[in-house]
Amino acid sequence: MGEGDIHIRRATADDAPVLQRLIALHRHADEEDEKVDRYRERLDSLVVNDQHHIVVAEAAGQVLGYAAAQDYGPAPQRDWSIARMHDLWVSPDARGRGAGTALFRAVQTWAEEQTRIRVLEWQSLEVAAEFYKKLGLSGERVDEADPRELYEIEVHLPGATGVE
Repeated sequence: MGEGDIHIRRATADDAPVLQRLIALHRHADEEDEKVDRYRERLDSLVVNDQHHIVVAEAAGQVLGYAAAQDYGPAPQRDWSIARMHDLWVSPDARGRGAGTALFRAVQTWAEEQTRIRVLEWQSLEVAAEFYKKLGLSGERVDEADPRELYEIEVHLPGATGVE
């Protein structure tokens, strides 16, 4: 299967149980993070929340992974908002086929199409750093003492000039 076989679409409530099973099956592949776990447990309600943009990658009718982002809305002192990508996850046996890139591009396109979103941000573990480098992105180390090796990554979107 090549990249052409992968289809990205907006997640529905019907996808949440499938995603929960995939995550549980491959939980050992990710670093334990209570905040991330709580987010994933709420996927069934978040897929129908307009402030969240959750997309799935599928091939031959099988869900391979998903990406989830949230528009935080404008802060009181500005008329633009920051969106955060909470999760980008592809089943380990489906990696290397372009699903992760397609999921990231779908989130980036969504953020670019929202007139008020000017910055897309997220944190990445060291294990995913090479993936983001292939996309032309790099991040700054969050905390040198943090054993999880988290990197903060930001993408300033078109029209985002002057963003502080």
